[in-house]
Amino acid sequence: MSHQIETLTGVVLAGGQARRMGHANKALMQVGEQAVIDRILARLTDTCALVMVIANESAPYTDRGVPVFPDLMPGHGALGGLHSALVHAPTPYVFVCGCDMPFISAPLARALTHRIGGQDAAVPRDGYGLQPLHAVYARRIADLIPPFLVRGELKMERFIQALDALILPPEETATYAAEAEIFFNVNTPDDLEQARAKAAEL
Repeated sequence: MSHQIETLTGVVLAGGQARRMGHANKALMQVGEQAVIDRILARLTDTCALVMVIANESAPYTDRGVPVFPDLMPGHGALGGLHSALVHAPTPYVFVCGCDMPFISAPLARALTHRIGGQDAAVPRDGYGLQPLHAVYARRIADLIPPFLVRGELKMERFIQALDALILPPEETATYAAEAEIFFNVNTPDDLEQARAKAAEL
């Protein structure tokens, strides 16, 4: 029996300059026995009806069996990537995560999708604040993003504040983070070593 959510597209945002990683492609770093991108794609494929990657350089991802789309408005960070994701997704809802997040939670993605209802987005919050790159967005809000990009307002949190968004409170978010640090992202060589150690524990 399929456990995929038919209304949900899973999207990996694979932009970014990776300055703190010496401009190496963080998605291709090995964590456990897989590249980070492959760990993510495996979880998304189990959860979502369709999976895609948003990247301006498609070559690293073309052999992974998922469609790759560029930013429609390049140079605008994660918010620009979200815009491209929403425009290209064929489903009403889109789960978006970063390409450097080896421990994303499929159960949390499912919970957010079930909770979003008629709202614009469902975004978890933890002790550090909103986690907009582990969140579900309604495809219909795509047209709300370009004005932010044109004004140079690129902070995801600022965009979410302008939405009718369901915010999952930290105490609920924490119930999905027991297994691993689901929002952990690999930004530096030290982060990579931490991620490898965590994967070995799991």
